[in-house]
Amino acid sequence: MQTIGIIGAGISGLAAAKAFKERGFNVTVLEKAAAIGGVWDRNRFYINVTTQTTKNEYAYSDFPMPAHYPEWPTGHQMNQYLRDYARHFELDESIRCHIAVTELHYEKEYWRVLAREVHTGKLLTFRFGFVVVCTGTFHEPYIPEFPGVDDFCAAGGEILHTSALQDSTLLEGKEVAVVGFAKSATDIATQAADISTSCTLLYRKAQWKVPRFFGNKINLKYLLFSRFSEAFFVPYRKTRFQQLLHSIGKPLVWTQWRTVELLLKKQFRLKKCGMVPRHRIEDQISCSLGIAPEGFYEKVRTGKIRAIQTEIERFTADGILLKNGEKIRPDLVVMGTGFRQRLPFLSENDQRLIRSEKGQFLLHRNIINPKLPSLGFVGFNSSLFSTLTSEIAANWLAEYVKGNIQLPSTREIAGERRRIEQWKRGARPVSAEFSGLCIAPFNFMHLDQLMKDMKLKTASGNLICNFFKPINPRDYHRLLRRFRSGGPVANTNGLRPEGSMAFSE
Repeated sequence: MQTIGIIGAGISGLAAAKAFKERGFNVTVLEKAAAIGGVWDRNRFYINVTTQTTKNEYAYSDFPMPAHYPEWPTGHQMNQYLRDYARHFELDESIRCHIAVTELHYEKEYWRVLAREVHTGKLLTFRFGFVVVCTGTFHEPYIPEFPGVDDFCAAGGEILHTSALQDSTLLEGKEVAVVGFAKSATDIATQAADISTSCTLLYRKAQWKVPRFFGNKINLKYLLFSRFSEAFFVPYRKTRFQQLLHSIGKPLVWTQWRTVELLLKKQFRLKKCGMVPRHRIEDQISCSLGIAPEGFYEKVRTGKIRAIQTEIERFTADGILLKNGEKIRPDLVVMGTGFRQRLPFLSENDQRLIRSEKGQFLLHRNIINPKLPSLGFVGFNSSLFSTLTSEIAANWLAEYVKGNIQLPSTREIAGERRRIEQWKRGARPVSAEFSGLCIAPFNFMHLDQLMKDMKLKTASGNLICNFFKPINPRDYHRLLRRFRSGGPVANTNGLRPEGSMAFSE
């Protein structure tokens, strides 16, 4: 039986484990944390975190979220949902936690995976015919380096990444400064405004945020999660409708985006907050598009959140010197400065094959690089509904390993990559975010490509309805049905038909 090693047991790792197991593969999942969950591990998410995406749209295709979950599930609910998913599809027996992968070496017929047990330090070696990397885009919390940090901390100051803020008592009775303007930063600032002595938000530039309900009435999923809404962006390969829309229909496109901006300015009273972004909203929308925390802009207007548009010059023993010349004296600094995507277990040579000099990933369909045999990536296609895009990528990869997907020639793949990179530089600079791994706002275009590669339909039912309705993962459950039965697995793509091996060194 072919052996599959999967690194990571978050949303993507679980989807990959299920996709390979139901096709008859022998699967081992290695997870360095104490439990499954990835970004939804109970030891990783910050206080009162909720999803950005509505529950039905954030679910796996064949495992709906519980009916009693709210429209935007909490971190604890997401953790339970993933635990239930693993239990329902009998994935637990394939998952080994507290195992940190340290090195991968390809030895002609298999990958030699070096790892260590987190608690004991014991060294282990595994051999797999194929390895799936599912470490995702939120791999390592990132805190920028600033001069004077040691002096600040030695004098009693504290600096935390948002992911480490897991208890509200850490905010109580303190002068708090939050750095950033993304979801985690504004979430924490909104909470700190109510329980801290004071809250200051430091941000470099204002970004567009969207409400859960536009005009306090229309759920955001109807305006952001449909094929119709996606058509208003300019892709590198246009459909016939997009060709018309972005030629003779340009005035309609312009009017649509300016209307959205006007609505957001009015609903959030952005001028009163001094937070009107200087860029067009269509130039920003990607995986970093944030939902405005309830009450955030109101607290900025009333001064409960003191928002300062500037950057940090340096830390001192008694505070922070800002580039605008002002000095603030917080007890606690919370860094909402995001994450870095790192693959420390891959050799430098292997990393050069899959990443450009600027750190952008070079993966066909955001899943494989033909220059690295028997290695795939799931969850490296972040979107506005990442659970589904990870699940479809996992099925694509499993079909590829079975030999059911014929890749274009190396020359064709390289040519397409050059066209995409040229398009990104000219039309979508924001696509450089997340190391180039965000496929939003072209979520449907990406899914359609993967489905066509698997020789599956891209949609079912009424075409007009499908064009306007929000994404529905259950539709893809029906489309993927022929893969659900499993069956014998062909020994293809150079995989070695031997059992998984693990031994201590």
